[in-house]
Amino acid sequence: MSGTRRKPRVAQRPDASMSLLNDVMYRPVDAGYAEAAARPAAPTTPGRSAGRSVVHLAVALALGLVTAVAVVQLRTPEPGGTGARALLQEQIAARTAEADALAEANAELAAEVAQRQSEALASADPELFAELAELEVLSGTTPLRGDGLVLELSDAPVEDPDDIDPRRRVQDIDLQIVTNGLWAAGAEGIAINGQRLTGQSAIRSVGPAVLVDLVPLVSPYRVEVVGDAQAVQTAFARTTAANHLTTLTGTFEIGMSLRATEVELPGGTPAPLRHATVPGADVAQSGATGAGSGSGSADETTTSEGGTP
Repeated sequence: MSGTRRKPRVAQRPDASMSLLNDVMYRPVDAGYAEAAARPAAPTTPGRSAGRSVVHLAVALALGLVTAVAVVQLRTPEPGGTGARALLQEQIAARTAEADALAEANAELAAEVAQRQSEALASADPELFAELAELEVLSGTTPLRGDGLVLELSDAPVEDPDDIDPRRRVQDIDLQIVTNGLWAAGAEGIAINGQRLTGQSAIRSVGPAVLVDLVPLVSPYRVEVVGDAQAVQTAFARTTAANHLTTLTGTFEIGMSLRATEVELPGGTPAPLRHATVPGADVAQSGATGAGSGSGSADETTTSEGGTP
């Protein structure tokens, strides 16, 4: 045996191979940081603490002032854009006023022409004038006044107008059904929000608005009817339009009111002239002239795209 003495074997920890995980879990702070944290903190004088507070407050005020100035500058419109917008608004106002003045002048001239035509026709052929006046009432081109009904429809009440169910709005189909039912019940004239209905009137929707002859209307819709109020109301109650109104008010909470009163309807837009016939003063002479010139029959038919006969 050798005289040297063997060193005893040191027992290893079972988790020696997990030393890294142990350091992370049980000693997350580095030794240097732990030593610095264990040192006593240096005493802080009141003057130094007050100075730091003043510096922090000054920095905060400066940042707030810079932010406020930046927001104001971003929200202020540029001078060039403001000038262009003002100029555009002035042009729109001027063109609108000009269009209104032209429309008013056109209406005055049309009324003057109609008056002179009526006077000339009344003196030349009273029977034809009376027939023409009756046809104008039926066609809706002349104002009408008399006893009648006023039916008002309004959209259902909602909290958010932008988030309303379209079925809770009065739509073009509703007004079409109602007006057709009133015509069938014996109405002599109908207007919706001041727009007189004629044989060529169109009722259709564009978004939330309803167009009557290209004029946009919004709720409430005032349907004015000239006719025998009691007879029209009784006949209207028997039509499918009355059932449709009951569904609108009961299911979709659309507002409705009906009352009998005196109604005054404006005249509608006359239809443009498409065909006109000019009778000859002498049929025999016109026939001879037509045979010699090859112009055709005694009556001459012309077409026009809008003028007056």
